[in-house]
Amino acid sequence: MRLFLTAAVMLFGVTKVYANGNFIVDGMAYEVNDDGVSVSLVWKDVNEPYSGDVVVPASVEHDGKTYTVNNIGYLAFSHVTRLVNGSWTVIKDNTSITSVTLPNTITSIGNAGFLSCESLTKIVIPNSVLTIGPSAFSGCKNLSEINFPEALYSIGSYAFSGCTSLKNIVIPEGVSKIGSYAFNGCTSLEGVYTYVNEVFATGTKAFQGCTNAVLYGKEELLDTYRQTEDWNVLTNVEALVPLTVACGNGGSVQMGGFAYSTTIASAQASSGEHGDICFSPEEGWELSMVKLNGEDVTAQVKDNRLPSGVSAQSSLLVIFRPMGYDVNRDGSVDISDVVTLVNFILGQ
Repeated sequence: MRLFLTAAVMLFGVTKVYANGNFIVDGMAYEVNDDGVSVSLVWKDVNEPYSGDVVVPASVEHDGKTYTVNNIGYLAFSHVTRLVNGSWTVIKDNTSITSVTLPNTITSIGNAGFLSCESLTKIVIPNSVLTIGPSAFSGCKNLSEINFPEALYSIGSYAFSGCTSLKNIVIPEGVSKIGSYAFNGCTSLEGVYTYVNEVFATGTKAFQGCTNAVLYGKEELLDTYRQTEDWNVLTNVEALVPLTVACGNGGSVQMGGFAYSTTIASAQASSGEHGDICFSPEEGWELSMVKLNGEDVTAQVKDNRLPSGVSAQSSLLVIFRPMGYDVNRDGSVDISDVVTLVNFILGQ
């Protein structure tokens, strides 16, 4: 009977409610937080695994009320096995999740939220996320890239332990805590780019096994990194070199683990960043111009991707435009759009 009710819930969009007050909407389980206005994504009592591309909504409706989704809770999307009668039994099989997109309402990714999601290759973490909990992505062995938002300040113990495909990480300026074994066994890690202004003590063996990674830090802190336990596991230490990125309204630029989306303002990247530069126009916008060190390289962009890295001491200018060339969005395409675009380029 329970299976039938679950199917009916999914078919007619009715919310399923458990005895503990948790509820399922569109296949995702939620728990109302103490504030009464927000919810956390939580473990589902039924074995209905997630798969493919998972998109978490910013809000959800239940019993006539709209809640903000602000937390990925304990084991919410994890792959879980349990020792039963002497053998390991799959309790929740989420090994088929390939990508996850989180809304900008999420402030924390909880303990073991994506534990052992072995097929996960990409997750988009919004700038709203402040903390990543213990074992959040532990065992995600195919996760090759991760973007840490600027507001992030804490990375929990074992958070990325065993992420053997992870190649580069960029630690934002605001991070002040990295737990024990946080990046333990990230054997493919090539670069650790840290923008912190003060070297802090990490947890025990935070970078154990990352023997091939180069640490890029602010020049005045390099000796401190070399002398600080657990940081000094990264024996190759080099200085960051500024790279100016200016990105206009209507989209963002992804490069070297950072996403840039500002209004003709400068951001900082680092030397050692290589690989493609990706452009992500917002809905209704398109890429208009890309200039690298003053040279127009727009023609080299294919499928919103520039197939070449940008070295240090370079400048990158990216401009997006509304589709249809209605730059000032007044409903018509005329000379005023040209004036608006010129002023935009000049920063006026």
